[in-house]
Parts: sequence; C-alpha cells; structure tokens
Amino acid sequence: MNSLLKHLRILVIILLTVSIASCNQNNSSEEDIFEDDGDVGFITEVESQTYYLIPSPEGLFSFIRDGDLKYVKDVLNPTENMDKYIDTRSKELNFGIYSADLAYVASFNKYQESVDYLNTVRTLSDEIGISAVFDENLIGRIDNIIDNQDSLLKVTSDSYFSIVRYLESSNRTKTLALIVTGGWIESIYVVTNLIDNFNPGSDAVQLLADQKLVVENLMSYLDQNKSDDNIQRTINDLKNLQKIYQGLQTEQVEEKTQEKVADDVVVVGGNKKIVITKEQFEQIKKEIAKIRNKITKNE
Repeated sequence: MNSLLKHLRILVIILLTVSIASCNQNNSSEEDIFEDDGDVGFITEVESQTYYLIPSPEGLFSFIRDGDLKYVKDVLNPTENMDKYIDTRSKELNFGIYSADLAYVASFNKYQESVDYLNTVRTLSDEIGISAVFDENLIGRIDNIIDNQDSLLKVTSDSYFSIVRYLESSNRTKTLALIVTGGWIESIYVVTNLIDNFNPGSDAVQLLADQKLVVENLMSYLDQNKSDDNIQRTINDLKNLQKIYQGLQTEQVEEKTQEKVADDVVVVGGNKKIVITKEQFEQIKKEIAKIRNKITKNE
C-alpha cells in the first residue's frame, strides 16, 4: 500500500491526524465522503479503501503548549509498569499508551522524561515485533535528543508515524488498531485530568467534545477486526464511553471557519459544534479513567 497520507484529503478538526486504511467492499470514488450533519467527517473512501482518521497523541497535545494546562507527572503511566504487561493485547495497548505519554512530556519539553519514554517504547517494540521501525537513523536521532533539543517534538512525532506506516505496510492491522486505541485512550485520560475547572468555552473542553466524531470512527475501525478476541474485548471496554459520547448534542454557530495551521494541515470549523455539559464531562472523565486503569493495571 502507498504511503500513509497519499490519496487523502485533509479532513481534520484537530492539528494532526493518523489515517488508517482498511479494505472496503464498495466501489467508492474519492468524492464519497462521510459527514455528520454538516460537520467535517472522519471517514473518507478512496480507491475502494476506507481511511479512518484518528488523532495522533502529538496532535491531541499540540494545543497545550500555548494554553493554560500544566504539566502533571502523576497522570503518566510509570515506565516501570512495563513489566506488568505479559500478553500481546496488553503490550500493544500499552505501547500506544506509552507513545501518548511520550508525546505529552515532549509537548512540555521534558527532555529526560522524553528519553525515558522513548526507551520504553523501543523496548516494547522489540516485544511486539516492530523493532525494525527503529532503524539506525532514528536511533541516532533518539540517542542525540538531549544534545539537539529542538528536534525533540520532531523525533517523537516521526517515531509515532513511522510505527503507523510500518504496521500498515506489514498488514498488521490488529496490532495497529490496538496501538492507536491505546494512544487515543491515554491522550483523553491525560486531557481530562488536566482540566481543573470545567469551562465549556475552553479549548480543552471543546477538544473533548469533538472526540464524539473520533469515538465513532475508532469503533468503526476496530469493528473491521472484531473477529479477533483481543479487538472484541477492546470494543466491549469502549462501549459505555461510546454511549456517553452519543448523548452529546450539537448547536448552530454563526459561520464556518477554516484556518491553515501548517503547510499540510487545515483546521475546519463547521456551522455546528458539539456541546458537552459538565455532567457529561464528569461521566467521560470517570469512564476513560476506568478503561485506562484497567489496561495499565493501575486499578
């Protein structure tokens, strides 16, 4: 299959997105795009394949560098927990969780912590059979990360996307599904725990509300491999969270906006936005913590 982002239009409502291809039985054209009541959708069908767009951890955390959210080390999954993960499912999900933690510490320019989490990710990559991703060039960049601090975010982002591309090209869709799911779960867990006071107008709260689209997209992607027991267990773990998100409503906004935030990234605001109440926020925070702590064995 071609490179991860080829043949794909930018259809994102956050800063960075992982697109994942899955075989599609319909003969759809590039113009067949899924949308939700006028909002930009997260599924596009290209060349008889369906691409599922799911936020990368780096994308979810990119806004916090200029925001009011603080660095809280206690929200991370400690690297020493790695020895708890024995079976394949827990290793792959926690690989995604540690990848999200890496993106989080990198977003706050925590260099030593970034090295620690990079090393944890590298160790787990051996155990799940994807160590080939860390070629000499990438290992060299990681080893020199403290000497070249400006490359910190770039190295962490490149590492994550290299992993996604490698799993795609190797047709390891089940592993990819669990890694991406773990990364998303940890990202949402971290964000919910950084919000001290609920403010419906804040960027962080709106980011959480916008995950309503992502949850449906993520569940659709997992559903492609539901015959696998590890995937089905993960789907079951997420069903209550999906139900909470389905209860979020939309409201009309005055105008549609489009902002270019990078050379190849456009943030699009539709004429509707998803609204989350304080009660729904607390429900999501509680449920995501339950899911995450079950996976990390921090119960």
